[in-house]
Amino acid sequence: MATLKDRFAHWKKSRSGWKKAGDIFFWVLLVLLILPGPRKVISTAVNRIVLLVRNPSMPGSSSRIQLQPDDYQWMLKDAGGGIISMDRFTGQVVFLNFWATWCPPCVAELPEIQRAYDRYGDRVAFVLVTGEEPERVRRFFEKHGYRLPVYYQAGPVPEVLAHNSIPTTFILSRDGKLVLKKTGAANWDSGATSRMFEKLIR
Repeated sequence: MATLKDRFAHWKKSRSGWKKAGDIFFWVLLVLLILPGPRKVISTAVNRIVLLVRNPSMPGSSSRIQLQPDDYQWMLKDAGGGIISMDRFTGQVVFLNFWATWCPPCVAELPEIQRAYDRYGDRVAFVLVTGEEPERVRRFFEKHGYRLPVYYQAGPVPEVLAHNSIPTTFILSRDGKLVLKKTGAANWDSGATSRMFEKLIR
C-alpha cells in the first residue's frame, strides 16, 4: 500500500506546474471555507460581487400595501436604550433594514447603505433593526467606521413587515405605503435606488 510520501511524490511528478497550482489553490480554498473566520470573509466578498448586478426596483403604485396606524405602534429600542415606536417616523420616507453582524449578505450591503445614508439621511429615515446585543453592534460599527442609526427589537414585528430571512429591506412612502420589499442583499447606492428616493421625497 502506497504511503503518503509515495502519493505526494507521484502527484508532484505527474502534475504540470499549472495543475499543481490549481490543486493547491483548491485545497487552500477548501480549508478556508471550512474554518468559520475565513469562511465569513469569503462569503461576504462573494456577496459584494453579486451586489453589482442586484439593483432594487420600485413596483407600480397600484400594487402597494398600505400600512395601518397599528403597524406604526411597533416598539423599538434605540442605541441609548430608550423605547420608541415606529410612529416616530410617520410622514417620512423610511428605509427599514433587518440585519445582523453574523450575516455575510447583511455585512456585504452595509457599505452601500452607509453611502445611501450619507446622501439621503437628512431626507429619509434610515432604520436598521437587529436582534443582537447593542455592545456587539457598537464594536462592529466602530471597527468598520459605520455611522448608521441602529435600533433593537422591543416588540413583535407587525405582520406587514414580517420576514423569514435577513437581510430584508422595506421602503415606505410618506403616506405609509409599502413601496418595496427586498429579501437578500442589494446595491443601495445604485442609480436605481437614487431615482427611487428622489421620486419618493419630492
